[in-house]
Formats: sequence, C-alpha cells, structure tokens
Amino acid sequence: MQKNKALVSLVMGLSVILIGGFALLVYGLVQQANNPNFKFFKSSESVPANIKANLPANISIPIPQGSRVSDLEVSEGKIIIHLTTAAKPDRILILDAETGAVIRRIQLDTQR
Repeated sequence: MQKNKALVSLVMGLSVILIGGFALLVYGLVQQANNPNFKFFKSSESVPANIKANLPANISIPIPQGSRVSDLEVSEGKIIIHLTTAAKPDRILILDAETGAVIRRIQLDTQR
C-alpha cells in the first residue's frame, strides 16, 4: 500500500499542473478574443510605434550578377549572407535585419 501512495501523489501533482495549464490556456484565449494585442509576456525588445511605421515593408538587397547565396544566417538583429562566385573570392555581407542596410562587407581572400 505504501508504493501506491507515492504513485497517487505523483498523479495528483501532475493533475494539478495539467488543470493549471488548461486554466491558463482558457484565460489566454478569452483575453486574446477580447483584446487582439494581448500577450502573456511583454517583449523587452519592442520597437516603438513611430520607428516601426518608418520601416519599409519590402527590402531589396542587390547581389552582383553571377553570385549566389551559399549560406544565410540571422543573429542578433543582423542578417549574414555568404556570397560565392566562380570568378571572384567569396564575400560576406552583414545587414541590419530591420532596414536591410549593409553594415559591413567582408571579402575572403585565399592565401597563396
């Protein structure tokens, strides 16, 4: 009978967690239905509305003819693009993710 008490306690504890999670889900759905901007957690990196309004919806990044994107990575608000061509050395472009502005160009030269 002692082994069953531990199992019953475990099941009861997990039931409380499950019911609590379900209650939070229902609360979040009700709040979202009443207020579409409702969020459980506020982001500390929120962009002010006046800056967000000035950002372009579509950004065009010119890539030289004959180049191809061999790798793409996003890191801390930056887009890192690795460009390769047959004739020229590889290059890396570091862009601002929000504006598309080129922050830095890096050319990879091979040692001879």
